[in-house]
Amino acid sequence: MRVLFVVWPGPAHLYPVIPLAWALQSAGHEVRIGSHHAMTAAITTQGLSAVALGDEAAPATGPGKEYPEAEWAKLERATETLALDPTQSDPWEIFRHYLLPGVWDFAPPGATPQESRPGVDDLVAFTRQWQPDLVVWDPCWPAAAVAAAACGAAHARLLYCQDYFAWTLDRYAEHPSLTIDDHPLAEAVRPIAERYGVPVDTELLVGQWSLDLLPTGAGLPTTTRRVPVRCVFTPTQTVVPEWLYEPPQRPRVALSLGLSQREFIEGGWDYMPSIMEAVADLDIEVVATLNAVQLADLDELPANVRAVDYLPLNQLLPSCAALIHHGGTGTFAAAANYQVPQLVTDLVAPVPMKYPVATATAAYVAARGAGLTLDIESSPDTMRKQLALVLGEPSFQQGAKRIYEDLLAMPSPADLVPVVERLAAQHRTR
Repeated sequence: MRVLFVVWPGPAHLYPVIPLAWALQSAGHEVRIGSHHAMTAAITTQGLSAVALGDEAAPATGPGKEYPEAEWAKLERATETLALDPTQSDPWEIFRHYLLPGVWDFAPPGATPQESRPGVDDLVAFTRQWQPDLVVWDPCWPAAAVAAAACGAAHARLLYCQDYFAWTLDRYAEHPSLTIDDHPLAEAVRPIAERYGVPVDTELLVGQWSLDLLPTGAGLPTTTRRVPVRCVFTPTQTVVPEWLYEPPQRPRVALSLGLSQREFIEGGWDYMPSIMEAVADLDIEVVATLNAVQLADLDELPANVRAVDYLPLNQLLPSCAALIHHGGTGTFAAAANYQVPQLVTDLVAPVPMKYPVATATAAYVAARGAGLTLDIESSPDTMRKQLALVLGEPSFQQGAKRIYEDLLAMPSPADLVPVVERLAAQHRTR
């Protein structure tokens, strides 16, 4: 079987697909990973074959781009029409502020079927030539479903976060004055689908099934077909630093705020001095994986803090008593795998002002008793007390074990290979 993974160009989007890609390749299947040219080195470093797509001189820029005024007005009207309950507004806000701009990188609003779209056209040309049996696509690159349909391949999404796409589509389907055709995801994909003679329906927008990396209870309820698969943390590796050879002399706490936020979202690090003040007076050792931009607001680091630009968490976490992090799925899974209690940074603020997955991850971690939400707008003293509680209360270690068991209950990537083989055979059309 030939399997093509299509990945939106960012490391946080690549890492989740690596374990399943390797499981399929190890089972004898041919595997390729398609993404923008900027990702080819990251893909081949993982020992997998890359397919370069799009204009090499014009990389995608992700969240933070300015919205076209007409599109923003349309989304504002949709927000008013949906009239979501306040407890349900976050998924819609995350979709329109963070995820939809990523979709527009390769399916811009207002496009026509006649317009050339280099990334999409390259993708369709490759699938027609290579003839994959299955296309596994990133939710932020739904045009990959068009490429799959155009060549007769089965296709599925790989979900690395809550399924905001399907959740918002379900809200449109429920509303008496809205249809799925009105949804901004459908509007983005329609010109591409028309260009290649593919009908736009729900299956095209959410896949024939979805491979879901989140444990039961961590995701949003949707009507899509969910096939669970365990999230295995696979970051780019480095040489293990010598100071990690010896066990720590006092509790070690990791601080990791993710690659995507520092790559795509400018600023937002003004809470760093408060975190440093919070940890400075505790009898702990802090290892902070932060770059120069994240440290810019600090005059100096506390004596008990070691800053490193990058260190794979699978090297660091086995020696840690807790992890402070931004709520990303990969970072969450790394902590769960090593049974490390977690403090997930979040704040009481509108969605556009905060990292989109933090609230959902924090809620799941807290519900399982594996950690706390760390309100980065609170005082250093409040944050210090929260960290001290997580370090000193044994129940959080028991909660971390529960999350680890939640992951173990999910099929591993290797376990999923025969399931993927069967589903691909059922759904491909050639």
